[in-house]
Amino acid sequence: MQGSTPPISGYSGYPEDDDQYKVPLIAKLLHALPHYNITFHRINNTFRPSNDVYLESLGILGSIPAALLIVSLFGLLLYLLTRCCDRKPRPAHSITSLKVTLSIVTVLCCAAIGLGLYGNDDLHNGLLEVLQAGRKVDTAVSSVRNQTFILENTLTMKIQQQLNELEDIFDGKTNNHTALLQLQSALAATKGNVTVAKNAANDIRRPLVGLTITDFLSKGDQWELIRWPGTVAILALLLVLCAVLLVGVARHSRCALILFSVCGLLAVTGSWLMSGLYLSTSVAVGDLCNDPADFLVHQAPNELPSDILLYYTQCDVSRSNPFTQRLRESHNAINNARNSMTTVSKISPVLFKNAGLGPKLGSVNADIKLCERILTQLTALVDCKAVHYSYLSATRGLCEGGLLGLVLMLIASFMAAILLTVMVWVDSHTWIYIRKRNDYAQVEEQSYVSAHQLHPQNHQNMNTRTLPHQHKGPPVISGSHTLAHPARNPKHEMTPQQQAHLHHHHQAMMRQGGTHTLGRLPSHNNSPTHMHGPNNGKYATLSKHCKTLDANDFY
Repeated sequence: MQGSTPPISGYSGYPEDDDQYKVPLIAKLLHALPHYNITFHRINNTFRPSNDVYLESLGILGSIPAALLIVSLFGLLLYLLTRCCDRKPRPAHSITSLKVTLSIVTVLCCAAIGLGLYGNDDLHNGLLEVLQAGRKVDTAVSSVRNQTFILENTLTMKIQQQLNELEDIFDGKTNNHTALLQLQSALAATKGNVTVAKNAANDIRRPLVGLTITDFLSKGDQWELIRWPGTVAILALLLVLCAVLLVGVARHSRCALILFSVCGLLAVTGSWLMSGLYLSTSVAVGDLCNDPADFLVHQAPNELPSDILLYYTQCDVSRSNPFTQRLRESHNAINNARNSMTTVSKISPVLFKNAGLGPKLGSVNADIKLCERILTQLTALVDCKAVHYSYLSATRGLCEGGLLGLVLMLIASFMAAILLTVMVWVDSHTWIYIRKRNDYAQVEEQSYVSAHQLHPQNHQNMNTRTLPHQHKGPPVISGSHTLAHPARNPKHEMTPQQQAHLHHHHQAMMRQGGTHTLGRLPSHNNSPTHMHGPNNGKYATLSKHCKTLDANDFY
């Protein structure tokens, strides 16, 4: 591919013009948000978590959703105060629009919660990239520390100690004084080079002693192990709460709607508080991502020079490796020590034949070769490419994928808080007017009685039968003496107003017609084909001299 560099082991994979960190747009927007302290003076928005004034500005930004929570709860309180005493019965169709509104808003709230789950997954993946890249950097730093420690220990505890033993042997008298001086000079040069290599290794290891991020990575793993499933569980509970509301709307369940009103207040409070937390965190991460290298420089130990961090975070060819000079010094010293030991190995066996120098000389030469291999490994470890690649992976994981997921969670929690507030308002307006089915039956029955009041003649012609009068003797009931009455139905029992109306209706019939007719209730069928019992299903008729029967006499 044109414009790309060939892959380098453990490093490349990015185009040549993409090997430097670039601030994402979303980080720039969040970093541009004004930061104010408690006195409403604008402060520097550089990421400094150890600065109390900076943390104060983040707290003020996070208190904005908390203020919206107070406003929403106060509005809900005013609404409930105006509606809690409204107990007027309503027909079932009067709350249809409220139920439709609740269903639509609940579906939108579920979509917002789904957006929060998506953002939580992006944030989780971004944080995993940061932790993985951090472990690679920590492994590289630990390897450099270990290799330099092994190099220093080999030079001090093995080579230098054995050289001291050889020096004691070479203090003896020999016949060839010139060769002895040459041997002692070569041995002294070897000891001097070993000391130079040891000091160079110590200079490489010293700045890295206090640089450890193992504890930070362990805490990050534990925190993410709790945060990710905890957030999923909270959002899942919100989905269950929305499902309860949908079931209550579908089944016309007053209990389900009341349950949502109570739990919905907790959900509204939690959503607004989560919005404040996400807002503060998003702004802080945006400030960090604006210049992460500067933050690392300020957080580094005092023993670690800033030029070392800048070299590994930028990996610019114009910058020289801060460890290169010390590595070159150590490598040259080891080479000089090896050359000097070559001279010692040639002269000493001739001058001191019976001293048994073979094992000692062989051990020193083997340790020098080990030091050369360690230096070769150190040269590869201190190269900036591997560490810079891990740095880019961490910054891109946090500032691109992770920050985007965090912003999506902020938007989702903000939308969920608004929608849940609307749902609690509408739900509180809905369940107040939901009655049992008996209430709606009474409304329909009252309408039916009112219709018969408007047309009493039709009611008389359709539902009464008149028999001849009895002029003499006591009143006689022809046929059966039992007065049939409709079966009682708990949903259609007559109210006191209806019984009074029926009593006045009987008195009016006595004054108009001279007979008192017992008719069937409207709920009974008067078809001739369904007449049973005595008198073909007809009621017996009493004389006009018989007293008027009240409605209570039938029950």
